[in-house]
Amino acid sequence: MIFRQLCHARKGTLSYLLGDPVTREAVIIDPVPELQESLARFIHERGLILTYILQTHYEVEQFAAGEQLKSGTDARMVAHESSLYAAIDLRLRHKDILYFGEESLQVLHTPGQSPCAVTYFWEDRLFTGKTLLVNSTLPCPNTDAARILYQSITQRLMTFPGETLVYPGLENKGRRLTSVEEIRRKDHWFHNQRGHREMFGKYSRLFSKNSNKTSQVVKKPGAPDEEVYRYTPDRKAPVSL
Repeated sequence: MIFRQLCHARKGTLSYLLGDPVTREAVIIDPVPELQESLARFIHERGLILTYILQTHYEVEQFAAGEQLKSGTDARMVAHESSLYAAIDLRLRHKDILYFGEESLQVLHTPGQSPCAVTYFWEDRLFTGKTLLVNSTLPCPNTDAARILYQSITQRLMTFPGETLVYPGLENKGRRLTSVEEIRRKDHWFHNQRGHREMFGKYSRLFSKNSNKTSQVVKKPGAPDEEVYRYTPDRKAPVSL
């Protein structure tokens, strides 16, 4: 398989490229505007055929980047059916399956941060967008949304085997990868019937203090604008490409 994680160091936003090595068909998850040239160059250099541009949530900049990436190709923009963005080519529902070459991924509707939020499940990994970060999540607009997010995480994401890898759409304290088991061990709110209130309070306080400080997600001073990493299930440490 072909797999790349790309990160914009200043913002901490993450994009992913998945590809089938046999047919060369590929998909991009959450195209970050600042990384679209790198994504396009990698696709060209590896002789890949961009099939889908997958969005995990609605952000104007990411959808605009997706439109630019699909320009001149047969790629289709993909998002949940509840998204109102006009340029979506394919609208998905919970448990839909997308095929690219000999590879496939499943769609999980995980609302909370927004009604159209989804997670994509591929092989042994979950691409959670901003629904679930490394041992954290972003604040919700209200307690109802927090309850829905809590249900999405506990009833859909935490039901996967512990070894399932979690790849978020935003790094947290320099981390870009976790696992279901790590989240289970470090956070206990999903065992509590009032867990959504605990989660909402904890993470809202955490992020509201730093909501205007993008430096919180910067890897280190002087880091390049782009970092590319490859993670494999049998290795704990990332291997720089």
